[in-house]
Amino acid sequence: MTRRVFLLMGLAILAVVLSHAAGWGQIAMFNWTDRYLPVTVPNYDQVGTLPDYILLAIRQMTAFAVPAFLFCSGFFVAFASRGNRGVFTWRMVRVRLINLLIPYLIWSVLWYILDALQGHVYPAGEYVVRLLTGNASGGSYYFVPLVCQFYLLSPLIVRLAQTHPRWLLVVAGSLQLAAFGFKYLEIFKVDVSGLSAFSAVMTAHWLIFLWAIYFPLGIVCGLYSERIRLAAQRHYRAILLALAGSLLLAILEPELIYRRLNVEIRFVPLTIPPALYSLLLVFSFVMFDRIKVPLANSLYHLGGKSYGIYLVHLKAMEFTSRLIRQITPMLLAFPVTVMLPVTVVIGLAVPLLFMRWVARSRWRRAYRYLFG
Repeated sequence: MTRRVFLLMGLAILAVVLSHAAGWGQIAMFNWTDRYLPVTVPNYDQVGTLPDYILLAIRQMTAFAVPAFLFCSGFFVAFASRGNRGVFTWRMVRVRLINLLIPYLIWSVLWYILDALQGHVYPAGEYVVRLLTGNASGGSYYFVPLVCQFYLLSPLIVRLAQTHPRWLLVVAGSLQLAAFGFKYLEIFKVDVSGLSAFSAVMTAHWLIFLWAIYFPLGIVCGLYSERIRLAAQRHYRAILLALAGSLLLAILEPELIYRRLNVEIRFVPLTIPPALYSLLLVFSFVMFDRIKVPLANSLYHLGGKSYGIYLVHLKAMEFTSRLIRQITPMLLAFPVTVMLPVTVVIGLAVPLLFMRWVARSRWRRAYRYLFG
């Protein structure tokens, strides 16, 4: 079971890189179009084309990445508590937080320095806010404060998972559904002015509410893995059919909302269908070990280095994309066949090679501070 979780982490970090690569492809299509066509930007002439739909589908299909990492984090909390007489202590919480926060702070400060060198300097208070919300690198570091919140709650969640696992999942799922309710009110432009502050908290992507189910589910599956696996096997086909249906809905829903309401949620999949798809995919991947995984050894390797890849890949992909924009702008006209594979390769290769170099250099003692 533990190996399946590491495989899931490898698949999840691959999904993160693929999603961000698709994002740079969309930037090339809409924001950098003037580099290869005589148009003004942003230019949306390519909306509805095949490349546009391919990139949108990739963004939706990779929506499981953050839920998968939260599930895996919860699973390993359960594993640690089982080895400690069923208790997840505050000392364990402190160790997890230190392993996350030291690399996060180092890389965030580095990105702040790079921003300052380019003339982007912020007030002191904004630097603190950016750190607390995971906004040091374009907002894509929000997973770190998010998972830290779950770790701070983990001693309580473990106790509830041991005594009332069903109620724990019901409450967590209800909390997430409530957050989605506020999200849909926002999408359908329902006036919630009296609850605007509450709505903003419930729908903030760096807070736990939109993600409430995945970490507790990982803990419950870690504590009762064999019992849950045997029960799930009886509904194997139904779960896989539901997974396929939820993926279809996750792809169609944002497009329908965009066409009917002119509200753009296609780039940030935080509604019910992507959440259901993510939940079913993560659960099926871990519990149904009869599903064979191609390139399993490579995914296992990526899973063990996922945090380092996560911290480094963003700027590597940004630098590469901007370099293409300046030097070979005609390549921007091929967002799927050129931009996507190039940025995926860079997003994986640069962090992995850098981690390997640090591990073999005289700086190897700094490895755990840089990459966790």
